[in-house]
Amino acid sequence: MAFIQKYGFILLILLLCTAFTIAGVMKETKSASDSFIEITISEGDTLWGLARNYSEQDHPKKWIAKVMEINDMESTTIKSGETLKLPQLDPLMHDTMLTELAGEE
Repeated sequence: MAFIQKYGFILLILLLCTAFTIAGVMKETKSASDSFIEITISEGDTLWGLARNYSEQDHPKKWIAKVMEINDMESTTIKSGETLKLPQLDPLMHDTMLTELAGEE
């Protein structure tokens, strides 16, 4: 009990930091898995080709893994006419005005 009285403030700060860290990780995971767009697969489309067009900054293999998870796919085979959910980019992270202000071209 004396320990809690002596170090209560520090314990409270550690508890709050842990709680906010957990909440942030859970929010990031939820937003990443909940935001997607739907496309209809055309003849000749492949996941690798879609990754080239839609993945932006993600590595294609990582992006394909996300697509497979969102769509509950067990293989990378896609068929023409099939509807596929693709991870949607975070508009704040990929706003062209923000990257221009940051000095990237």
